[in-house]
Amino acid sequence: MRNPRRTASTASALMIGLALVSMVTILSSSLKASFNAALEETLRADLTVTTSSFSTFSPDVATRIREAAEVAAVSEFRQNVFRYEGSNSIVTAVDPETIEQVATLDMVVGTTSALSQGSILVYKDVAEENGFQQGDTITLEFPSTGERQFVVVGIYGENRLVGDWVVSIQTYEQNYTEQLDAYVLVKGAQGVSPAALQRAVEAKVGDFPNIEVQDQAAFREKQAGFIDQILGLVTALLLLAVIIALFGIVNTLSLSIFERTREIGLLRAVGMTRRQLRSMIRWESVIIAVFGALLGLALGVFFGFALQQALRQEGLSELEIPGVQLLIYVVLAGFAGVLAAVMPARKAARLNILEAISYE
Repeated sequence: MRNPRRTASTASALMIGLALVSMVTILSSSLKASFNAALEETLRADLTVTTSSFSTFSPDVATRIREAAEVAAVSEFRQNVFRYEGSNSIVTAVDPETIEQVATLDMVVGTTSALSQGSILVYKDVAEENGFQQGDTITLEFPSTGERQFVVVGIYGENRLVGDWVVSIQTYEQNYTEQLDAYVLVKGAQGVSPAALQRAVEAKVGDFPNIEVQDQAAFREKQAGFIDQILGLVTALLLLAVIIALFGIVNTLSLSIFERTREIGLLRAVGMTRRQLRSMIRWESVIIAVFGALLGLALGVFFGFALQQALRQEGLSELEIPGVQLLIYVVLAGFAGVLAAVMPARKAARLNILEAISYE
């Protein structure tokens, strides 16, 4: 009450720091939830074959896997850049004969089996934006072969696995010099257990030390690990802002004690013990910290929700608010307030009563 503007500024610093941390936490949880939802809704394959660093790899891996008797379908996916009307886009190449066995594209018009040389599938939002219809001819530009015309043979409604443009492997081979797979999806034969299938595939790719064979659960964990690493670094940087805000609480309490020297002396003179005085200072610190934390969480949840809604069309389809983790932030803010009050409370408790009373 003595200096509400200074106290509000101190709480605001903590509020901003925790708002950013909360927003990043919600973004991280929503990313993982969206990725898991995409896998559950679009992935039919039993195994995913990638490299440990998600770099491209030789098509020989898929060729080897096809030799296993336990395998029913092997589908390769390749990705590269092309230009349409002056803008760069990513095209995904698939095998029309096996794509429906390992993934769901949710075809709106046409079929994946119609995909062949000189034809293309387009995501429904891109088709609506550009006015594409089945049977239209469009011109695409490739780095190696220049402009090529394609017939739109289908429009699909699920792009989280393949992106906005899809061509056949044969078309990809004719327009790009580098022939490398981004990932391979494997469907097991009927009656083959998941463990037996994974052992068979791993045996076939044993000569490729950088190749990883994962079931859906392991693939989810790996993706979640990448998200946690990236956003964990951002969170760590933002926590530095929170730590700086806690130093602000220390300064605010120290100034408050200095300004209330005579008041503290009078309280001590009428019977307040040193322990009670330290407790009072600690509670002041906790109030500032928790007040700032609660406001920060409210702002963080709001901006996290707004960010998820803004990126909904970009694949961030699920909103997940980790309530337990956010509650832990509030509790930690309270403990941090206690720590921030240690030095100011000790200083206040050591004041000489007579000198404090006579202080002007």
